[in-house]
Amino acid sequence: MEGWTLVAAVLAAVLVGALVPALVQLRATLRAMETTLLRSGGRLDEALAVTTAAAGRIDALARRLGEGDQVERLVRDVSALGRVASQVGDVVRVAAAVGAAVGPAVSAGIRALREDPPPAPQPFAHADFKHVHPQHGKQATP
Repeated sequence: MEGWTLVAAVLAAVLVGALVPALVQLRATLRAMETTLLRSGGRLDEALAVTTAAAGRIDALARRLGEGDQVERLVRDVSALGRVASQVGDVVRVAAAVGAAVGPAVSAGIRALREDPPPAPQPFAHADFKHVHPQHGKQATP
């Protein structure tokens, strides 16, 4: 039986050796968590109070919108605003196409009006025949 007790003692020692660092790390983690919770506890209470107040305001707004036909009117107004925005977009698209087509022509016309007229061509006054070489074997026909 002595062999079994020795093996059990060695296994227990290994188990305790493995558990001690894990327990030390667990205690350090729990201490850090406790410090964090103590520091952020007040801020969490404030955040909860602000969230509760915002939820109350949203609930009151929803109740007011639910009374009468305000929600339906709001939806109609928003859809009408969307249609107007779509029509404005169509007009802008057409105006851009017209501007792209007419713009260069108007620009060229304005440029032509601003420029000075080209000078009149001068009559033929002199010909320099030094550089003209007759072709061999061909004669001019009268």
